[in-house]
Amino acid sequence: MSLKLRLILIVNFLLFVAIFIGFFSVVFTSKNAVRSEIESSIKLAEFSIKTGIQKNPDLYLFQDNLLGLKDLDQIRHLSIQLLDINGGVIDENKNLNTDVYVPVWFQNALDIYSKDLKTMDFPLMQFGDQIGTVKVIPNPIYEYDEIWQQFKNGLIIAVIFFVFVNLSIFFLFEKIISPISQLIQGFRNLEQGSYKNNKESFGISELDILRVKLNQLTVKLKKNDERIHELNQKLITIQEQEKKEISRDLHDEIGQSLAAIQVQAASIKTSKKPNTQADLIISTTKDLIQQTRNLIKRLSLGVIDDLGIEDALVDLIKNWSRRTACKNINVNIDLPNSRIFKTQLNETVYRLTQESLTNISKHSQPKEVLISIQRNDNEIHLSFMNNGILKRTKKTDGIGMLGMQERVKNLSGSFKQSIHKGFYKVDIGLPIK
Repeated sequence: MSLKLRLILIVNFLLFVAIFIGFFSVVFTSKNAVRSEIESSIKLAEFSIKTGIQKNPDLYLFQDNLLGLKDLDQIRHLSIQLLDINGGVIDENKNLNTDVYVPVWFQNALDIYSKDLKTMDFPLMQFGDQIGTVKVIPNPIYEYDEIWQQFKNGLIIAVIFFVFVNLSIFFLFEKIISPISQLIQGFRNLEQGSYKNNKESFGISELDILRVKLNQLTVKLKKNDERIHELNQKLITIQEQEKKEISRDLHDEIGQSLAAIQVQAASIKTSKKPNTQADLIISTTKDLIQQTRNLIKRLSLGVIDDLGIEDALVDLIKNWSRRTACKNINVNIDLPNSRIFKTQLNETVYRLTQESLTNISKHSQPKEVLISIQRNDNEIHLSFMNNGILKRTKKTDGIGMLGMQERVKNLSGSFKQSIHKGFYKVDIGLPIK
């Protein structure tokens, strides 16, 4: 979970707790206020009825024995009824404002831990006989409605405040966390081999210290990477020089020696006493000469100068196919105008192909191999695919693969490994400069 999300959740939880506590505080306070107001109204009604109507019913009973309760349409807290001797309602007050809606759950919340307000009955006596009853019923619904309206307004304000706080946290935290995101991106750039310094100050001293340290680390890693790259290039150059020297030595020394053996063996064969051993010497020396030539071709890239890059690649793959168990090999080589290619580019294409074939022989047992070496505008695209994927015990690339990557990097090319539909694939792009 990100720090931003965690902070927002904590703040929202605290806001919900505050709203929850505020709700119960409003309910408790409003409940007491409503009860006190209704009880005072009941006591006032009780005093009026006892001292007035009950003592002098003839004075208060109007025509048709009514008290005129219908005119008391503004009393909200109480419902007052005049009942006849049989309990039938003959007069009562009705509030004109009947458009009142209070949710049941809110009423129940206000009624929690409250004692019920009891209905009060006041009998009316005339000439010693009961002629009716005045009934006072507590009616807190209008007060509840007023509290509900106030609560709704407070709830709307709380929601607006809640949204405002969240937006404020989001934008303020975004401003604060942005430097941290830049530092994280800086480490990702280092991981990807991109060495970029962040020169813009964050405005926060602690984070600026981290920025300076990251920049120093970037500079050191860049220098080390450049040094390693330089050493690798020197190593490759030295290897090429050594291979050329070895090929020259093989040609000048071993080749000449083998040729001499062949001549001597031929002279023995033409003598008056032929010797079967002479035939064996001739055959052996022929094989040795051919093997020496093949070795010279592999070590020295003079084959490129002799045949051209296309024919050299065809010859390389042809010789490799003879030694491999895989017989389903599809080759597509198309390098028009290859004469304009620089020597380094030709050597790189040849060595990459050579190393790829070696890797297939060493690490795969393919039934099908697809090789494509083509020129696309200003780029040479090399693709090597085989379906003989073996389980790897190491997750890191071997020396051969690292050497291929280094050769590609030296020419500012692209290198990609992938597995698609059971085929292990290596895609290489080399720019033609």
